[in-house]
Amino acid sequence: MNQVDMALADLIGGMVSFALTLLVFSYIVGDNPLFRLTTHIFVGVAAGYAAVVTISNIILPYLIDPLFSDSQGFKVLTVLYLLMSALLLTKISPQLSKLGDVSVAILVGIGAAAAISGAVFGTIFPQIAASINIFQTEANPLLAIFIIIGTLSTLIYFQFGVQKGKSKTSESPQIIQWIGYVGQIFIVITFGTILAGVYFSALAAFIERISFIWQFITEFFLTFFNA
Repeated sequence: MNQVDMALADLIGGMVSFALTLLVFSYIVGDNPLFRLTTHIFVGVAAGYAAVVTISNIILPYLIDPLFSDSQGFKVLTVLYLLMSALLLTKISPQLSKLGDVSVAILVGIGAAAAISGAVFGTIFPQIAASINIFQTEANPLLAIFIIIGTLSTLIYFQFGVQKGKSKTSESPQIIQWIGYVGQIFIVITFGTILAGVYFSALAAFIERISFIWQFITEFFLTFFNA
């Protein structure tokens, strides 16, 4: 591809991006067919990309290629995987859906085990270790104490302040109630920070799109007048 073709491809790509950006911004005036068309395009592209990645990274290397390997163990496992996949597809039919319960049970069990192990070894143990070692690594002892108070009060609130959707505050000692209130403050601050981060991310994306529109219009007119 020569430079002219590359420049033409960049121009077409920029025009498509510019048009899609304007169609998304059309939601400012309300829901409309152009905005829905754009969202359908995005969803379709994302679904197509996910399908291609799934086929190339999962189905072909794990379900198709091992059938042609020399290892009998790989072939047996692949046949078992294909059988479980076929049983999972029976969930589409109401009459045959019970045949897929085995596959669903395996998926749920593996997912639950992965989630629990990830929570224990990826969150709880590192949080405990960080809370224990914080006084050794933190130069500011007041900040370390503040972090310890936030961690303990939040855990105490979830353990003693809430149970199955109803409050146990009236059944807890007064000191536990006050510690639970402190934990609620930390939780609210955390959620507020997360919400602010989401809005900042959206604002950054909005500014980037505005900058793209301005840059595209500027470069388009400069190229047009220079030509």
